[in-house]
Amino acid sequence: MLTGIILWAFAFLALFGFVWLEGGFSGTLSDYYLLPWAVLAGVVVLSPTAYLIYKRKFDPFHPLVYAAWSYIFPAFVIGGVIVSFNLVNPYFMVFIDDPKYNFPLTLTFISIGFIGLTIGYSLPLGRYFAGRLEPRMPDWEWKPERVWTAGVALIICGLAINLAGFLQGIMGFQRTIEVGTYDAVLYFLLVLLAEGTILLWLAIFGVKEKTGAYYIVLFLMIALIPFRVALLGSRGGLLTSIIPIAMAFRYSGRKLRWQTSAIFGTLVLVAVFIGIIYGTAFRNIKGSESRIEAGDYVGQVGATIDYLSNEDPAILLQNSAQAFADRIENLSSVAVVVANYERLAPYEASYNIENNIINDTLTSFVPRFIWNEKPPTSDARAYSALYFSYGDNSFAISPFADLLRNFGPIGVPIGMLLLGIYLRLIYALLIETPNPTMWKKVAYFPLLTLVSYESFYATIFPSIVRTGVVLVVSLLLVNLIVRTRIKSS
Repeated sequence: MLTGIILWAFAFLALFGFVWLEGGFSGTLSDYYLLPWAVLAGVVVLSPTAYLIYKRKFDPFHPLVYAAWSYIFPAFVIGGVIVSFNLVNPYFMVFIDDPKYNFPLTLTFISIGFIGLTIGYSLPLGRYFAGRLEPRMPDWEWKPERVWTAGVALIICGLAINLAGFLQGIMGFQRTIEVGTYDAVLYFLLVLLAEGTILLWLAIFGVKEKTGAYYIVLFLMIALIPFRVALLGSRGGLLTSIIPIAMAFRYSGRKLRWQTSAIFGTLVLVAVFIGIIYGTAFRNIKGSESRIEAGDYVGQVGATIDYLSNEDPAILLQNSAQAFADRIENLSSVAVVVANYERLAPYEASYNIENNIINDTLTSFVPRFIWNEKPPTSDARAYSALYFSYGDNSFAISPFADLLRNFGPIGVPIGMLLLGIYLRLIYALLIETPNPTMWKKVAYFPLLTLVSYESFYATIFPSIVRTGVVLVVSLLLVNLIVRTRIKSS
């Protein structure tokens, strides 16, 4: 695999140099100058997927496949096509000087970054560390029919934390101006909800005998989906509810036939589109992210449903299609950074985002209840205010742009290479392990999904440590509950 990656890298660099020296494209095709770059980036991003299919080892939740399809390919490759055909025109396009230079350069950085991610994954370091850790891992054996109580307990704790965050104004489509002492603690304790979700879906798909408990839990898990989507007001809320179901199905031992893949693929597309429709309407009706009373917030849900049920379907479809294009395309957001990071570097200190990768890594491990005056870690609003002249929104930055801002062009492949080593470690330790158990699959889900390809690179490794701590404590408690259930029966 590494040989193929190196060959692709040389081919990419050769084509890059040729097109660059030739001065790009001219004539009628000049308006679509970005398409070849988008296609080339697509080849780079989808190469691991093609390789795994060829080797008959395809796994939709393989770290490189998940990274490509969950964000990088739609946001940047399809996003490049959307930009080429002028299907979006965000106001911040004016901040991108010389688009014919900076857009291809942005796709170049993304491609090189993904090559770095793939090389890091392919290096033997991740598998080596996994091999050293494997003998020290617990040998817990959980049977699906024994985890109902523990899974429901995790769900209840997660929902309680979600409710607390909702009342605090830090969850859902709202935010507070001041950073609370325990905001980060509440946010990372939401891992409990993710654990409970994947654990119960694994049990649902893995249990052999369907008892009354099975049907009660199945009803609970299905009912939670529209409840969370409605309250969060997120355009990706429904999609994030489908992903753990698909992962649990995949890792429960069931065969992933093409019919099943087609069903899940259709569900994903439907989830994305419904999420865009509901989330856009909810945000438009609420108007802003300002915090409001819980009763008023719930009232926004009813108003959104009422609007969607009465609006002209043609208008709704048209508005949603445009919102879909706006949401998918994030290439232009990263291009703003590529075009301006050198010019704006002297001003980053005044916005507290200078050297944020190093600073956040050093300070984020100190809890805010110990250091009350701790500055916000990787403040997305400050970043948006500096680069987009609008601090009331959180614009996509991506790890690629964050590395570029902090360390220059060389930081992109090196930083992504380190991330690739981490991804190889968790996949080899928890999925490709010689001793696959249910608890490892439960742990894999939050450790994989904490890597956001839309957010700061600076938050990834502190998030790994925090999530790891929550996982260790909570899985110990789950194992205690499971053992107690076994003894009582």
